[in-house]
Amino acid sequence: MSVRDTNILEPSDLKYLLIDSLRLYSDNVVFIDGNNPYRFSINKKTFYVLIKNVHESGKGRSNPDECRIQISKTPNFNQALNSHQDVIVLGYFADENVFTAWNPYLLRDRFNLRQTVSVYSRFSIQQEASIYKIASYRDNNGQSIISFKPDYLGLYLENLSHIHLLSDQELKKLVEISDNLNVENVQGQVMVDEQEFTITHTRYKRDPRFKDIVHEAYGHRCAMCGIQLELIEAAHIVPHSHELGTDEISNGLTLCSLHHKAYDRSLIYFDSTFKIFINEKKMEYLQKVGKDSGFRKFQTLGFESIQLPDNYTLRPNPANINLANKIRGII
Repeated sequence: MSVRDTNILEPSDLKYLLIDSLRLYSDNVVFIDGNNPYRFSINKKTFYVLIKNVHESGKGRSNPDECRIQISKTPNFNQALNSHQDVIVLGYFADENVFTAWNPYLLRDRFNLRQTVSVYSRFSIQQEASIYKIASYRDNNGQSIISFKPDYLGLYLENLSHIHLLSDQELKKLVEISDNLNVENVQGQVMVDEQEFTITHTRYKRDPRFKDIVHEAYGHRCAMCGIQLELIEAAHIVPHSHELGTDEISNGLTLCSLHHKAYDRSLIYFDSTFKIFINEKKMEYLQKVGKDSGFRKFQTLGFESIQLPDNYTLRPNPANINLANKIRGII
């Protein structure tokens, strides 16, 4: 297998990749904090995720299909390991847009013995996962290494305790079940060959009362671009998934469907002075993964600041704005 011209993502790029990937599985995703490892909550369960770019194994390794990541015990990583939460190690191979995961419980034992650990996978397994959504193999020690499309990161995390025990066929069946349920709110257990697994797809419905008061306060116009045209939605500043994501008017504003999606995806944000900004770090990430088409046009579709209600009591709470920017991985 020839040397690959692999796309390398910076740590901030990988953070947004994780946030976007988890939201493909559930709306109930909160970025908490951290600097690789990052700490997330998904469906009220908290995890640390360390993510590195997958690269070739290097000199001294004879298998051209082999790839790896190297993990060093930095202070950030030690802090995560010493917590009472699961610490997941992921590799990302941008050429195939695929994650690779190693059993975190077995890795803990290795981290207790060494300062730096290398873990290995196969390019061919990642290519298979890019086609069939998920794929796995067992190394010479019988350990299961799983590669999967970003859509299934949430499914992997929810079933972390026993997903590495599944065969390749069982993993594909679990993914198929998850796909069939990912059109509605689902919370429960499913059976895969007599084993029980969790699937929780959370899709929040809007409170019609919240919609009415927010629309009225903002004159049925997008607070970022002023458009009406029946494209207006009531947007939460602090997301519904967060415990402080209330339906109070101070946590809402009207956005058109484009700016609502852009705000929730961290492409655009505003600060406590109500000035609007493009998230340059997120845009750099999208450029690297080839998803930045239309950026120049998007830049022209907005005001410099939020168009606020005249009544000060109806305006966003600055504390909500600051918290929302943290949750979305912006500050």
